Amino acid sequence: MTGLIEIVRQGGCVRVTLQRPEKLNALSHALIAELTGAMAALGAEEDLRCVVLTGAGRAFSAGADVAELSGVTPDTAEAFIRHLHGACRAVRDCPVPVIAAIDGACLGGALEIAASCDLRAATRRSTFAMPEVLIGIPSVIEAALLPRLMGWGRAAELLFTGKTIDAEEAHRAGLIEALAGDDALDETVAGWTDAIRAAGPRAIRSQKALMRRWEQGPVDAAIAAGIDAFRESHGSDEPRQMLHDVLARRGGRRPRGEG
Repeated sequence: MTGLIEIVRQGGCVRVTLQRPEKLNALSHALIAELTGAMAALGAEEDLRCVVLTGAGRAFSAGADVAELSGVTPDTAEAFIRHLHGACRAVRDCPVPVIAAIDGACLGGALEIAASCDLRAATRRSTFAMPEVLIGIPSVIEAALLPRLMGWGRAAELLFTGKTIDAEEAHRAGLIEALAGDDALDETVAGWTDAIRAAGPRAIRSQKALMRRWEQGPVDAAIAAGIDAFRESHGSDEPRQMLHDVLARRGGRRPRGEG
């Protein structure tokens, strides 16, 4: 590790911070490698409940490190972009929800990382863009997720024009799920992390795995996978115990058909 990622644990939820603020957290080869390794290691922790991914300083991330990008050649182009894809894939493969907490610029490859997260919250001063076409290259890898979030038309506008949009437009478009005041990002994200920690940990992991399967196959296959997951969830005591606790908080009322 080179100190480009900070990891802070908060009661089952881990905050992962990109720590290159003097370069607006630009995605250098070393930062990408450290982020990929950190996400893979966290995903192996059985007591992990959720991850919050954010950036230090004035930006979530300005995207690919321009100094490194300018050195890409036909011989190194594939390795360069696969390296960034590895970080996006590590975020998507994390078995618990990953939340992007965005404050400031979220551009290019950084927006692909944010799109790889399960939820996104941003401050009003945040900005978003996929400017690759403006420097002669297409937006690739996890840019493929953008039409699912924004719809094809809005994603096409972002990708074809390279335009920068503000947080309010990103929120209207569905690119982010929550728009927070500039000093209320942590509070907004905490609403999600608290809810996730209150839910059943096995259920949350099962839900995320199902959502990944929903993305990849036809509806009938997704429904069949859900039936399997429901059956498997009852192989542990978690559903019974959590239902018992909910009923106790409601004054001991039993569901219809019980006893």
